[in-house]
Amino acid sequence: SPRYHVIIFCGAYAPFLYIKEMNREDIIEIVKPVIEDRNCFLWGVEILRGKKRPTVRIYIESDKGANIDDCENISKDLNYELALEDSFVEDYVLEVSTPGVDRKIFYIEQLDEFLGENFKVKLRQAQDNIKNLEGFINDHGEDTFTIDCKNGSHIIKFSDTELCRLNPSFEDILRMGENYGR
Repeated sequence: SPRYHVIIFCGAYAPFLYIKEMNREDIIEIVKPVIEDRNCFLWGVEILRGKKRPTVRIYIESDKGANIDDCENISKDLNYELALEDSFVEDYVLEVSTPGVDRKIFYIEQLDEFLGENFKVKLRQAQDNIKNLEGFINDHGEDTFTIDCKNGSHIIKFSDTELCRLNPSFEDILRMGENYGR
């Protein structure tokens, strides 16, 4: 899997003394406590390379369902925290969002609350000439899950997925209302 790095200058009083590479895990380490202080939890982090500057996208959730106020407050806190941590070398865009009803799955454990739901899965490499799958995920292990598609069941290593996204039906959303995904 590709590793994304954001370069930051470190050093409390001499910010240009040395350079440290910050990867996705470093970003998680910085943002997770800030998010938890607001009674939310980290759903996932994406680093997107833009034409002019990268975007650091933070997804948050809470047991009661994160809302726009949570996103706004955490965004303000993160802007402050990242400024204290040290400044990024390049300009970046910070986005804080909820994962939404068609949420991306970042960790296999996140499948637990959505077993039996419909998913779209894109594989990094085609397996048996199949790269895109759509079906119901009814089971998962430590590092694999089973997706039941129209053409049969497939056991997939989570690390082989480029994207695993919940694919809710409009009827499910209407039926469950605000409880969908909780």
